[in-house]
Amino acid sequence: MPGEAILVTGGAGFIGSALCQALLRQGHSVVAFDDLSAGRPELLAPQASCRLVQGDLRDATAVERLLGEVRPRRILHLAALHYIPHCNARPLDTVEINVAATRNLLGACRRLSLGSFFLASTAAVYPIAGSPFPEETPVGPIDIYGHSKAMAEDLARLFHRETRVPTVVGRFSNAFGPNETNPHLIPDVLAQLRAGGDTLALGNLDPVRDYIHVEDLVAGILAAERTADAFSVVNIGSGRGLSVRQVVAAFESALGRPLRIVQAPDRLRSVDRQELVLDITKLKRSSGWRPKMDFAAGIAALLAGGGRP
Repeated sequence: MPGEAILVTGGAGFIGSALCQALLRQGHSVVAFDDLSAGRPELLAPQASCRLVQGDLRDATAVERLLGEVRPRRILHLAALHYIPHCNARPLDTVEINVAATRNLLGACRRLSLGSFFLASTAAVYPIAGSPFPEETPVGPIDIYGHSKAMAEDLARLFHRETRVPTVVGRFSNAFGPNETNPHLIPDVLAQLRAGGDTLALGNLDPVRDYIHVEDLVAGILAAERTADAFSVVNIGSGRGLSVRQVVAAFESALGRPLRIVQAPDRLRSVDRQELVLDITKLKRSSGWRPKMDFAAGIAALLAGGGRP
């Protein structure tokens, strides 16, 4: 594999595979590390400059061996357990994968001459009120996923303090787009529409979230990494909030027909934030990056790409 490799953990997942493809288009050599519990190998186009390695970051020996072999110059760490219902059902796994595995990776990184380290974090580290959140907002997660990512951020901060490797924490909002590998709201609506009918079984309808197209998110990751020279935390989102009802309205507009919503008791969350939107001013000012994909256009493209329901 020519040149210095870039390691992307979670590289066969939804965001990870899109990031690998973007790096390949830039001419880089990429090693994608993934346990394939949710990731799919077919999302990575087979080519000489892209290698998929299956493994588990919780295996410290395997991580040491991989980094000793690849000796990447840059690491983008996206591997995580992040679908919140799964996190709530598997709290121990969540901490092991999101915290202990991150510790393993950072421990192995201390033996490398790294140019940069990027940690994928989440808007879920923010408290329950105060949206839109700028980066200086004190963290206040309300679920195991948010807590696990806040701990991972602390590990990344300590890593930078001890090694001086430029380290970026990117706090993501809700990504959407093709090839999503977890049953979040948008792929769930798509699946229900493709199963037939115009009735959607949904849960909470009023919570507002910040949705960003995966292509814009990947561009934001690379922009944040490119401007790193110390330790920084940056929000990567659209900066705009939409309720579940508004998401459904975008589907209705793209389809040209109304949809009926039924609230299913088993889909209702007893604890849910009313609003979670990111202030993206910092990354826009520091790098010139800004989201390009309009939400409605992104939904229309998803429907067109997968056939009309």
